[in-house]
Amino acid sequence: MLIHWACDNDIHPPLFGATQRLFGLARGMAQRSRVRALCVVPNRSTGAREESVAGVEIRRVKSWHTSAAWWLERAGVAPLFTAEAGHRARAGRYRAVLGGPADVLLCDLALTGMFAHPDGALRVYHAHNVEAQRWQSTAPRLWRREHWGRRLAELERRAVQQSDLCVACTDEDAELLRSLHGARDVEVVANGYDETALSPATAEQRSRARAALGIPESHYVAAFVGGDWAPNHEALAHLVGRVLPALARDEFTLLAVGAVAREWTGRTVHGLVARAETPELATVLAAADCGLNPVTRGGGSNVKLPGYLGMGLAVVTTPFGLRGYAPLANAVLCAPLDDTADALRARPRGWAARNEAAPAALAAYAWGTLGSRLADALAARRTARSTSVGKAGAA
Repeated sequence: MLIHWACDNDIHPPLFGATQRLFGLARGMAQRSRVRALCVVPNRSTGAREESVAGVEIRRVKSWHTSAAWWLERAGVAPLFTAEAGHRARAGRYRAVLGGPADVLLCDLALTGMFAHPDGALRVYHAHNVEAQRWQSTAPRLWRREHWGRRLAELERRAVQQSDLCVACTDEDAELLRSLHGARDVEVVANGYDETALSPATAEQRSRARAALGIPESHYVAAFVGGDWAPNHEALAHLVGRVLPALARDEFTLLAVGAVAREWTGRTVHGLVARAETPELATVLAAADCGLNPVTRGGGSNVKLPGYLGMGLAVVTTPFGLRGYAPLANAVLCAPLDDTADALRARPRGWAARNEAAPAALAAYAWGTLGSRLADALAARRTARSTSVGKAGAA
């Protein structure tokens, strides 16, 4: 089975949540099927036009209109998703780059204009979030905000209606796709972690990571990993403004990693170590005792949570941050946002530090497992549709 996946992110290296999901699932699906991914990237991208990584064939196409949409959103004029119009106009070119025909065409929202050119492939809308619902709480500051919200809902509804199958990352999102947009068939595939890269650090790796970051051995280190997204910025601001001062006398270090930490790099804040996004996340997280997920709004689920567990860390999360991960509830410490400092003052220890086996539920969240299961689900839908068409023709 040949699967074409179209998205407007460069999936390798996977530096933030969306790309971690995209590449992780693609890698897992490649264990079952042939996977070719179209990545529409900015003009400044230095990635190769074609490369193969972990069995995934990656084809990159540069796009100026994505960058233009990004600047318009920064200026408060129009949202980033308006780049979809440009993608829709170039759908034919994108399909030519992918080659074909494929058995499955799987598209992120901005690339669903490719559904309008049917070639017999099973059309699958991959939803990172329910965008119409997420817009209500996380929309950027824009002129005519309500107008753009309606436009986004219309775009999402069209993607759902034109697809044969939707893929959501939580049960809650699946139900919203059904109730808001009339989705007929939804497959839930949770967010996971990279089992090939994330594992508990040895004592030597821990010491080396702390020395490289300038963190004393005696300190309790809590890490917060996040991309450039408003709920992550809010969470980090709370950690710096409220949690760090409360733990100033407790030999505590806050390690912020990812695009969310860019504005803090180079700034002197007592107890804070900030590092920008890196493909060597495990090397940095080796310095940590605990992973934090103090988010209070957003969509989908947070990839960071199973990643922390994969590293063997203790996890402190808000109840909202646990959404989509009910089977992992017993493996984390759930605390209201204002109780984060108290939870950390107790210096919780993760399963690796307690010399225990990984939580049994964690294995189900490995990207390889999740991607393989998605490939099987797509194959089953493809077979069922072929059988249905064959019976209709015979009748």
